[in-house]
Amino acid sequence: MLPGAEGPRMRVTTLPSLAQEYWRAFSRRKPELECAQQIPRLSLEIEQVRVDAAALARYRAFVGNPHPFPLAYAYVLAQPAHFHLVNLPEFPVRAAGLVHVDNRIVRHADCDPARALSLRVHVSGERPRRQGREFTLATEFHQDGRLVMEMHSGCFTRVRAPRREHAPTTAPPAAVPEGTALAELCFAAHFGRRYARVSGDWNPIHLAHWLARPFGFRRAIAHGAGAMALIEAELDRRSGRATRAFSITFRRPLELPQQTRLHRRADSAEGYLLLDAQSRELLHGERC
Repeated sequence: MLPGAEGPRMRVTTLPSLAQEYWRAFSRRKPELECAQQIPRLSLEIEQVRVDAAALARYRAFVGNPHPFPLAYAYVLAQPAHFHLVNLPEFPVRAAGLVHVDNRIVRHADCDPARALSLRVHVSGERPRRQGREFTLATEFHQDGRLVMEMHSGCFTRVRAPRREHAPTTAPPAAVPEGTALAELCFAAHFGRRYARVSGDWNPIHLAHWLARPFGFRRAIAHGAGAMALIEAELDRRSGRATRAFSITFRRPLELPQQTRLHRRADSAEGYLLLDAQSRELLHGERC
């Protein structure tokens, strides 16, 4: 460990696969985070992350993105690092049951998929929520010594026996105003399994209803990053250019199978909104 401004910092050359990190998450039990327990500001540096050209091609074909490096693919590259940090024995949060609540990615410069990247992940932005805690995993992607992308991923974890004083009541978020309809996006029953093949994310809640039910879901739910990838691809095709910045906030689980509608937002020229068949908001965000 190296001392860092945020807290302890770990440096590794390469990372295990996401499948191996899932195995660690489910095979090594951790107690739930306690109410008064602080989430340490750990930092992880990965010296070399290589993009598998064939895997990237399969991903682009599945999500339908015409551009050489979709911005949402940054999440696929970073996810093993996120899990590696959360799986550390000194990190008091369980990877199993961790909920992805929002994501923001910015492209500062073009990334050459043929050359290695280095990643830095650190924990920031801890905040109390009803029955749990949110924190942010901030990720920087460097290539040839320059920052090419950065990402902030919001995560929610439950806490053990939460007390009322640690669970401030807040008004429910206001509904995002619906604008022009853009497209229908179909999330088939096998979407989770197909996305897992191109992303390496085999979280059981996305694969089948009988695997999702022990985690409190009625049916399998779509990967949040998978929904992000499909929306980015649709908006990229419509604009004819690659996304430079993308944000997404998840409002409710996207149960599979499901037919959804993508809309422009009435309150933002760059905003979008995804609705289910009952016109309930599933997620919203902005893209530019």
